[in-house]
Amino acid sequence: MSTSTTYPTRIQPSTPPSEQHPTPLLRHAIPGLVADLLVDTDVFIDHLRGAHAFRPRRHRVHYSVVTRAELFAGNSATDLCSQLLAPFREVDVDREIAERAGRIAREFGTRLPDALIAATALERGLGVVTRNHKHFEPIRGLRLRSID
Repeated sequence: MSTSTTYPTRIQPSTPPSEQHPTPLLRHAIPGLVADLLVDTDVFIDHLRGAHAFRPRRHRVHYSVVTRAELFAGNSATDLCSQLLAPFREVDVDREIAERAGRIAREFGTRLPDALIAATALERGLGVVTRNHKHFEPIRGLRLRSID
């Protein structure tokens, strides 16, 4: 039995579904492999704008509570944001994540939201799915994943 989850999108109605080409989640995904992934805010923003569809496939998708805040700060369609995030696991910022994020921000000059996302991934053993590799590349131990 195959199940399919539909995620809210803001794709313009002038683009017929037959012309929409969703992009794959991972560049080097191995069929059958399920990964625990933390999705960066930019991936969700691109999905909401209709620029790149987000397809989690069989991966276990997590997002930081920081991502929720960033989405709500930049989008008045909060119901749409809530619907998009609903099927995924939200990770709160606890003391360990906060302290590690502070060290990352200080050591690498990373903006605090990105430092919190990186620290969340490191503390929880998650790979980070992002299009903003340059924001995260300097951080040692972080496993970055690409979407094409």
